[in-house]
Amino acid sequence: MSPPIRFDDSLPQLVASLKAVYPGDLAAAEHIVIRDFEGRLAVILHFLEADLTADVLERLNIAVAKDLGPYARPEDPVRAWDTLGISRLIEESKTAPVLQIDSVNFRLLDRRIVGADWMMSPVLEPDAIPRIAFISIKGGVGRSTALSIAATHLAQAGLRVLTVDLDLEAPGLGSTLLKPDELPTYGVVDWLVENGLSGIDGTFRADCIGKSSLLDGISVVPAFGSQTRAHPADALAKIARASLEDMRNGNSIPLHAQLHEMLKSFEATGDYDVVLIDGRAGLHETTAAPVLALGAKLLLFGINEPQTFLGYTFLLAHIRERIPGGAKLEENAWFVQAKADPGDAEIAQERFNALWSNEEGSLLKPERLGPDDLDLIWADNDASVPSPKEPVPLIRILNDERYRSFNPVENRVQLDEQLVRSTFGGLLEWLDEQMELNK
Repeated sequence: MSPPIRFDDSLPQLVASLKAVYPGDLAAAEHIVIRDFEGRLAVILHFLEADLTADVLERLNIAVAKDLGPYARPEDPVRAWDTLGISRLIEESKTAPVLQIDSVNFRLLDRRIVGADWMMSPVLEPDAIPRIAFISIKGGVGRSTALSIAATHLAQAGLRVLTVDLDLEAPGLGSTLLKPDELPTYGVVDWLVENGLSGIDGTFRADCIGKSSLLDGISVVPAFGSQTRAHPADALAKIARASLEDMRNGNSIPLHAQLHEMLKSFEATGDYDVVLIDGRAGLHETTAAPVLALGAKLLLFGINEPQTFLGYTFLLAHIRERIPGGAKLEENAWFVQAKADPGDAEIAQERFNALWSNEEGSLLKPERLGPDDLDLIWADNDASVPSPKEPVPLIRILNDERYRSFNPVENRVQLDEQLVRSTFGGLLEWLDEQMELNK
């Protein structure tokens, strides 16, 4: 008995089934594959019904249904290009990513109930002022600490800094940069809940911003404000609704669009010179917005360990292979080696280089993963891996026990300029360059 078809096998099997039955050359045209919410597949072949005779079309449908089993669309998984009712799909496919499977090109329409924001083309420029997003695959890598250090550094240089906490399930900026009595009434979660119901106005916007007494020029939009602190039992109920699409005049507004609107509203006040965004750890839907939708420069944090590189392999492969124009994101991305040891610079650089493709202009060209790759164990030696023509941009933040517990509100010594520069010097130099502070 043949083993069942699994998700990773479904697309190659679809192509194999089509090739086995279709009498002509499938590679002579570019076709459309639709994958529905559950993963079932259908295909629109770029041939007219006159070329796809009823007999051939029937045999194709029988073969695909038989070979793919539950991964085939239940009714007529194979259609011709001029079938009634598919003109909208053909138009939509014009901006979809192109996949090449066994020398045949397909436009992939990937339907999702969750994760739809991961399918948008990247926005490479902010609307008004510079935005910098701090992203990580795992928590505990010092991402929020680095953002707080960046905020104080830029404020000391005279810039007006807005920090925004998009880590809705493990928030940190509110308690790191604000004293309890400085916490605003509302936060990002409240914004995402209220913008679809009671609406947003200037008063509500102001009630989402806390002014930090750490340093003049630092403002904070926390994930949660004092209102949720006063009613903690409602926090999970708000989180459950925050990432939902809004409906306005019959149109759905996805999460990334809501967050974009929120930032534009804050920036429109003219009160800020730069926005620092703390993203959620992992590959959750809320991470898609700062990575793809907000025009932010991306700082991709990771420790020199296998989990980091496996996670970024998944993320960057998706961006390069499933998103039109995804490779352009390279222009906006820098890796940050967090908690770096003084002696591991060379091998860490090589391992981060391995995430970058040797092919010019692409982010990543991953090899197919095998079962041994998921054991997350390094090779027995540190032999050099092939490097791209130029090393991947890499910022190093040193491992410093003095920042293991970061609470500058209570411990101002952690903001001492000499101490900060000895640990975060690479990040500060990068900020100076990006914000042109040395000119």
